[in-house]
Amino acid sequence: MRYTLEIQKLLNRANQENIHPKDAAKLLIEAIQIADANEDIEWGYELREDLMDTQWRLVGREEFVRAFSWMLNTYDADPENYAVEDLLWKYKWIIDELFSNPVVPLEQLDNVLSDYKRRLEEKGYGLRSYYSKLLHEALGQKESVGSKKYLDLVNSLPIDELSDCRACEMDTEVAFLVNEGDFTAAYQKAQPLLQKQYTCAHVPVITLCQLCYLAVKNNENEKAEELFVRAEEELQEREEDSTLIVSIGLLIVFLFHNHKEKGWEYIVKYLPWAMECRTSREFFFSQYMAEALKLEDQEKQVTLELPHEHPLYTSAHTYKVKDLYDFYCKQAQRNAAQFDERNGNSNFSTQLEQALN
Repeated sequence: MRYTLEIQKLLNRANQENIHPKDAAKLLIEAIQIADANEDIEWGYELREDLMDTQWRLVGREEFVRAFSWMLNTYDADPENYAVEDLLWKYKWIIDELFSNPVVPLEQLDNVLSDYKRRLEEKGYGLRSYYSKLLHEALGQKESVGSKKYLDLVNSLPIDELSDCRACEMDTEVAFLVNEGDFTAAYQKAQPLLQKQYTCAHVPVITLCQLCYLAVKNNENEKAEELFVRAEEELQEREEDSTLIVSIGLLIVFLFHNHKEKGWEYIVKYLPWAMECRTSREFFFSQYMAEALKLEDQEKQVTLELPHEHPLYTSAHTYKVKDLYDFYCKQAQRNAAQFDERNGNSNFSTQLEQALN
């Protein structure tokens, strides 16, 4: 059929080695539209899988949830025709995506989690991956008691095919110790990751960034410098992975402590990524930006190439530090208020206050 040739051409272009993920995603969306117009469910499912795999590396994921919802409904209509393990892996991504959006109410999150849990049990999987989702959310809120509770639950259950990889699970344990402010314990726990005994798409780069941030906050400057050098090396291999923007924010804080000029260079380089941020990533990046900018002379005038779409953009490219600080501080406060209202607590506002004090 002619339309299948059009789809295959678009798919081939999307799979080119040097194509940017954003461009690949646009091609896949065009292919999906052709498949849907021709009511080709098999192509529609396969292309949405490819789209989710592509958008996983982007902070801008406009089609992420919609694509998965279509896949889930299609699977439920004909479960024998699709691989449940692949679908449940993507379900894990969607749970993170929904948690990170304060517009999604707790009731809906509870329903999604219950549905994921039900599907695990029906297909004979354990609940380690289910409790991992609750652990990640507790860590994001820096809720110490909940984090310890779910970390213990995760570690009490056997590993199966839907468990996070060993590198990710170990990084999660490091994140717990970072939240507790225990640099020595976190650094020790991270050794197998730092020695690359275990690696994955984002580990050890996110581990290095977390440790670098905590090190400089704890006046472990020699360790912070060493960790920054290694993090920068890892980032060179991930030039198109904009999901690392929060980790970049951690490094910007380090740089404003020790290397302000390079810190400004990082801001210029990575702000285009930040402009595509939404929800929790926008909160965390804004928090780290405010934390970093607070370390600079607030009356200082700086020359920066801000993206044109930035609300503070001017053609003169000259900005007062205080204006930049105020922008990111207020943006973080707005986001924190949204999350706290949704979650029924003050966890986001509290961690923002702690970062800025």
